[in-house]
Amino acid sequence: MKLGIMLAGKKPEDITAKLDHAREAGYSICQLNLLQTGVTRAELVQIADALVDRGMRAVAIGCYVNPLKPDDPSCMGTTAADLDVVLHALDILGARKVVFYSGTLASHVSESHEENATESNEAILRDFLIGVVANTRARHYYLCIELYHGHVLPNEEKAIEFHNSLPEAVAERVRYVLDATNFITPERYSDKDREAVNIVSALGPLSGVVHLKDCIMPPDGDPGMPGPGMGALDYASYLQALKEHSAPDTPAVVRNVPPTEYADVRDFLLRSADYWELA
Repeated sequence: MKLGIMLAGKKPEDITAKLDHAREAGYSICQLNLLQTGVTRAELVQIADALVDRGMRAVAIGCYVNPLKPDDPSCMGTTAADLDVVLHALDILGARKVVFYSGTLASHVSESHEENATESNEAILRDFLIGVVANTRARHYYLCIELYHGHVLPNEEKAIEFHNSLPEAVAERVRYVLDATNFITPERYSDKDREAVNIVSALGPLSGVVHLKDCIMPPDGDPGMPGPGMGALDYASYLQALKEHSAPDTPAVVRNVPPTEYADVRDFLLRSADYWELA
Protein backbone atom coordinates (compact mmCIF):
# COMPACT_ATOMS: atom_id res chain seq x y z
CA MET A 1 0.00 0.00 0.00
CA LYS A 2 1.43 3.36 -1.06
CA LEU A 3 1.76 5.97 1.72
CA GLY A 4 1.19 9.65 1.00
CA ILE A 5 0.19 12.95 2.57
CA MET A 6 -2.79 15.27 1.99
CA LEU A 7 -1.87 18.75 0.75
CA ALA A 8 -4.26 21.61 0.06
CA GLY A 9 -4.17 25.11 -1.34
CA LYS A 10 -6.14 27.82 -3.14
CA LYS A 11 -3.48 28.65 -5.72
CA PRO A 12 -0.51 26.81 -7.25
CA GLU A 13 1.93 28.72 -5.05
CA ASP A 14 0.09 27.52 -1.93
CA ILE A 15 0.38 23.93 -3.05
CA THR A 16 4.03 24.39 -4.06
CA ALA A 17 4.91 25.44 -0.51
CA LYS A 18 3.13 22.38 0.88
CA LEU A 19 4.97 20.14 -1.59
CA ASP A 20 8.28 21.42 -0.24
CA HIS A 21 7.27 20.58 3.34
CA ALA A 22 6.11 17.11 2.30
CA ARG A 23 9.27 16.33 0.36
CA GLU A 24 11.47 17.46 3.25
CA ALA A 25 9.55 15.07 5.52
CA GLY A 26 10.19 12.11 3.21
CA TYR A 27 6.91 11.86 1.27
CA SER A 28 6.82 11.42 -2.49
CA ILE A 29 3.06 10.69 -2.86
CA CYS A 30 0.13 12.97 -2.10
CA GLN A 31 -3.53 13.84 -2.49
CA LEU A 32 -3.88 17.43 -3.68
CA ASN A 33 -6.98 19.33 -2.54
CA LEU A 34 -8.11 22.35 -4.55
CA LEU A 35 -9.77 24.84 -2.20
CA GLN A 36 -10.94 27.61 -4.52
CA THR A 37 -13.33 27.73 -7.43
CA GLY A 38 -12.23 28.98 -10.84
CA VAL A 39 -9.34 26.57 -11.26
CA THR A 40 -7.87 26.70 -14.77
CA ARG A 41 -6.01 24.20 -16.90
CA ALA A 42 -3.00 26.55 -16.85
CA GLU A 43 -2.94 26.45 -13.04
CA LEU A 44 -3.09 22.67 -13.12
CA VAL A 45 -0.09 22.69 -15.46
CA GLN A 46 1.77 24.81 -12.89
CA ILE A 47 0.92 22.30 -10.17
CA ALA A 48 1.97 19.39 -12.37
CA ASP A 49 5.31 21.08 -13.07
CA ALA A 50 5.86 21.63 -9.33
CA LEU A 51 5.19 17.93 -8.69
CA VAL A 52 7.74 16.88 -11.31
CA ASP A 53 10.34 19.34 -10.07
CA ARG A 54 10.11 17.91 -6.55
CA GLY A 55 9.87 14.25 -7.46
CA MET A 56 6.33 14.07 -6.09
CA ARG A 57 3.32 12.20 -7.49
CA ALA A 58 -0.38 12.86 -6.95
CA VAL A 59 -2.49 9.74 -6.50
CA ALA A 60 -5.76 11.68 -6.02
CA ILE A 61 -7.16 15.17 -6.50
CA GLY A 62 -9.60 16.58 -3.99
CA CYS A 63 -12.15 18.71 -5.85
CA TYR A 64 -14.87 18.92 -3.22
CA VAL A 65 -17.92 19.95 -5.18
CA ASN A 66 -21.15 19.61 -3.17
CA PRO A 67 -23.43 17.29 -5.20
CA LEU A 68 -26.53 18.76 -3.53
CA LYS A 69 -25.50 22.29 -4.58
CA PRO A 70 -23.07 21.72 -7.45
CA ASP A 71 -22.88 25.38 -8.54
CA ASP A 72 -22.35 26.78 -5.02
CA PRO A 73 -18.73 26.76 -3.78
CA SER A 74 -19.53 28.24 -0.34
CA CYS A 75 -19.47 24.96 1.59
CA MET A 76 -16.66 22.95 0.01
CA GLY A 77 -14.75 25.46 -2.12
CA THR A 78 -15.32 24.18 -5.65
CA THR A 79 -18.14 23.60 -8.14
CA ALA A 80 -19.20 21.18 -10.84
CA ALA A 81 -17.42 23.38 -13.38
CA ASP A 82 -14.15 22.95 -11.47
CA LEU A 83 -14.72 19.21 -11.33
CA ASP A 84 -15.11 19.16 -15.10
CA VAL A 85 -11.82 21.03 -15.55
CA VAL A 86 -10.02 18.60 -13.24
CA LEU A 87 -11.47 15.48 -14.86
CA HIS A 88 -10.33 16.65 -18.27
CA ALA A 89 -6.85 17.50 -17.00
CA LEU A 90 -6.05 14.21 -15.29
CA ASP A 91 -3.51 13.47 -18.00
CA ILE A 92 -1.62 16.57 -16.85
CA LEU A 93 -1.80 15.82 -13.13
CA GLY A 94 -1.08 12.10 -13.39
CA ALA A 95 -3.75 11.20 -10.82
CA ARG A 96 -6.77 9.15 -11.87
CA LYS A 97 -8.94 9.55 -8.75
CA VAL A 98 -11.00 12.62 -7.90
CA VAL A 99 -12.40 12.96 -4.38
CA PHE A 100 -15.52 14.75 -3.11
CA TYR A 101 -18.17 14.26 -0.41
CA SER A 102 -21.61 12.72 -0.94
CA GLY A 103 -23.17 16.11 -0.23
CA THR A 104 -24.75 18.20 2.51
CA LEU A 105 -27.36 20.90 3.03
CA ALA A 106 -25.42 22.28 6.01
CA SER A 107 -23.35 25.44 5.70
CA HIS A 108 -20.14 23.72 6.81
CA VAL A 109 -18.77 20.41 5.64
CA SER A 110 -18.29 19.01 9.16
CA GLU A 111 -21.83 19.87 10.26
CA SER A 112 -24.72 17.44 10.07
CA HIS A 113 -28.13 18.26 8.60
CA GLU A 114 -31.26 16.30 9.47
CA GLU A 115 -32.46 16.30 5.86
CA ASN A 116 -29.24 15.03 4.27
CA ALA A 117 -29.86 11.28 4.50
CA THR A 118 -33.10 11.14 2.54
CA GLU A 119 -34.10 9.18 -0.55
CA SER A 120 -34.59 12.42 -2.47
CA ASN A 121 -31.03 13.53 -1.77
CA GLU A 122 -29.71 10.09 -2.67
CA ALA A 123 -31.51 10.54 -5.99
CA ILE A 124 -29.84 13.93 -6.45
CA LEU A 125 -26.43 12.37 -5.76
CA ARG A 126 -27.17 9.50 -8.15
CA ASP A 127 -28.24 11.89 -10.93
CA PHE A 128 -25.15 14.01 -10.29
CA LEU A 129 -22.84 11.01 -10.74
CA ILE A 130 -24.72 9.86 -13.83
CA GLY A 131 -24.33 13.31 -15.34
CA VAL A 132 -20.62 13.55 -14.53
CA VAL A 133 -19.91 10.15 -16.09
CA ALA A 134 -21.97 10.96 -19.16
CA ASN A 135 -20.04 14.19 -19.76
CA THR A 136 -16.51 13.05 -18.91
CA ARG A 137 -14.34 12.06 -21.86
CA ALA A 138 -11.38 10.79 -19.82
CA ARG A 139 -10.84 7.06 -20.35
CA HIS A 140 -9.45 6.04 -16.98
CA TYR A 141 -10.70 7.71 -13.82
CA TYR A 142 -12.61 7.12 -10.59
CA LEU A 143 -14.98 9.39 -8.71
CA CYS A 144 -14.11 8.68 -5.06
CA ILE A 145 -16.84 9.68 -2.62
CA GLU A 146 -15.60 10.65 0.82
CA LEU A 147 -18.21 9.47 3.30
CA TYR A 148 -19.29 11.21 6.51
CA HIS A 149 -21.94 10.32 9.09
CA GLY A 150 -23.73 13.65 8.71
CA HIS A 151 -23.96 13.64 4.91
CA VAL A 152 -26.18 11.97 2.30
CA LEU A 153 -24.61 8.52 2.84
CA PRO A 154 -24.30 8.38 6.64
CA ASN A 155 -23.01 4.83 7.18
CA GLU A 156 -21.47 1.89 5.39
CA GLU A 157 -24.78 0.08 4.84
CA LYS A 158 -26.29 3.10 3.08
CA ALA A 159 -23.17 3.53 0.96
CA ILE A 160 -23.24 -0.07 -0.26
CA GLU A 161 -26.98 0.06 -0.91
CA PHE A 162 -26.50 3.27 -2.86
CA HIS A 163 -23.65 1.83 -4.90
CA ASN A 164 -25.77 -1.16 -5.86
CA SER A 165 -28.45 1.22 -7.14
CA LEU A 166 -26.13 2.90 -9.66
CA PRO A 167 -26.27 2.02 -13.35
CA GLU A 168 -23.44 -0.37 -14.22
CA ALA A 169 -21.62 2.17 -16.39
CA VAL A 170 -21.61 4.61 -13.46
CA ALA A 171 -20.87 2.11 -10.69
CA GLU A 172 -17.66 1.05 -12.42
CA ARG A 173 -16.43 4.66 -12.18
CA VAL A 174 -17.38 5.19 -8.51
CA ARG A 175 -15.27 4.25 -5.49
CA TYR A 176 -15.24 5.40 -1.87
CA VAL A 177 -12.75 6.89 0.56
CA LEU A 178 -12.05 4.33 3.26
CA ASP A 179 -11.93 6.20 6.57
CA ALA A 180 -13.73 4.56 9.47
CA THR A 181 -13.37 7.60 11.72
CA ASN A 182 -15.90 9.51 9.59
CA PHE A 183 -18.56 6.96 10.59
CA ILE A 184 -17.70 6.62 14.29
CA THR A 185 -20.42 8.56 16.05
CA PRO A 186 -20.80 8.88 19.84
CA GLU A 187 -23.14 5.86 19.72
CA ARG A 188 -20.42 3.73 18.10
CA TYR A 189 -17.46 5.14 20.03
CA SER A 190 -17.65 2.84 23.06
CA ASP A 191 -16.77 -0.08 20.77
CA LYS A 192 -14.72 2.01 18.36
CA ASP A 193 -12.04 -0.55 17.48
CA ARG A 194 -14.54 -3.26 16.56
CA GLU A 195 -16.71 -0.73 14.72
CA ALA A 196 -13.69 0.53 12.76
CA VAL A 197 -12.86 -2.99 11.58
CA ASN A 198 -16.50 -3.63 10.65
CA ILE A 199 -16.63 -0.43 8.60
CA VAL A 200 -13.38 -1.23 6.80
CA SER A 201 -14.37 -4.81 6.05
CA ALA A 202 -17.74 -3.72 4.63
CA LEU A 203 -16.47 -0.89 2.41
CA GLY A 204 -12.98 -2.17 1.64
CA PRO A 205 -13.80 -3.88 -1.67
CA LEU A 206 -15.18 -0.58 -2.99
CA SER A 207 -12.30 1.58 -1.76
CA GLY A 208 -10.47 3.99 -4.03
CA VAL A 209 -8.42 5.92 -1.48
CA VAL A 210 -7.67 5.39 2.21
CA HIS A 211 -7.56 8.45 4.47
CA LEU A 212 -5.48 8.02 7.61
CA LYS A 213 -6.60 9.90 10.69
CA ASP A 214 -7.73 9.06 14.23
CA CYS A 215 -10.66 9.92 16.49
CA ILE A 216 -11.29 10.80 20.11
CA MET A 217 -14.47 11.50 22.09
CA PRO A 218 -15.50 11.68 25.74
CA PRO A 219 -14.61 10.16 28.13
CA ASP A 220 -11.18 9.94 26.48
CA GLY A 221 -11.00 13.63 25.62
CA ASP A 222 -12.67 16.44 23.73
CA PRO A 223 -14.24 15.35 20.41
CA GLY A 224 -11.80 15.52 17.55
CA MET A 225 -10.23 13.84 14.53
CA PRO A 226 -6.47 14.21 14.99
CA GLY A 227 -3.79 12.68 12.82
CA PRO A 228 -2.93 8.96 12.81
CA GLY A 229 -1.99 7.62 16.25
CA MET A 230 -3.00 10.84 18.00
CA GLY A 231 -6.44 9.67 19.09
CA ALA A 232 -7.93 6.64 20.82
CA LEU A 233 -8.03 3.97 18.10
CA ASP A 234 -5.88 0.86 18.37
CA TYR A 235 -4.02 2.07 15.34
CA ALA A 236 -1.90 -1.00 14.67
CA SER A 237 -5.03 -3.15 14.47
CA TYR A 238 -6.77 -0.54 12.34
CA LEU A 239 -3.86 -0.47 9.88
CA GLN A 240 -3.93 -4.25 9.65
CA ALA A 241 -7.65 -4.17 8.84
CA LEU A 242 -7.06 -1.55 6.16
CA LYS A 243 -4.40 -3.75 4.58
CA GLU A 244 -6.58 -6.87 4.67
CA HIS A 245 -9.78 -5.34 3.34
CA SER A 246 -8.93 -2.46 1.02
CA ALA A 247 -9.05 -2.99 -2.73
CA PRO A 248 -5.74 -3.70 -4.53
CA ASP A 249 -3.58 -0.65 -5.30
CA THR A 250 -5.53 1.60 -2.93
CA PRO A 251 -3.19 4.39 -1.73
CA ALA A 252 -3.26 5.60 1.88
CA VAL A 253 -3.13 9.34 2.54
CA VAL A 254 -2.26 10.95 5.89
CA ARG A 255 -4.52 13.85 6.82
CA ASN A 256 -5.27 16.31 9.65
CA VAL A 257 -1.57 16.83 10.36
CA PRO A 258 0.29 20.18 10.26
CA PRO A 259 3.55 20.40 8.29
CA THR A 260 5.59 20.44 11.50
CA GLU A 261 4.35 16.91 12.22
CA TYR A 262 4.60 15.39 8.74
CA ALA A 263 7.85 13.56 9.50
CA ASP A 264 6.79 12.33 12.95
CA VAL A 265 3.55 10.83 11.62
CA ARG A 266 5.41 9.16 8.76
CA ASP A 267 7.83 7.60 11.26
CA PHE A 268 4.92 6.43 13.45
CA LEU A 269 3.24 4.72 10.51
CA LEU A 270 6.47 3.07 9.36
CA ARG A 271 6.90 1.66 12.86
CA SER A 272 3.25 0.53 13.07
CA ALA A 273 3.08 -1.45 9.80
CA ASP A 274 5.63 -3.01 7.47
CA TYR A 275 3.73 -2.97 4.18
CA TRP A 276 4.16 0.64 3.07
CA GLU A 277 5.43 1.63 -0.37
CA LEU A 278 6.94 5.11 -0.26
CA ALA A 279 7.22 5.86 -3.97
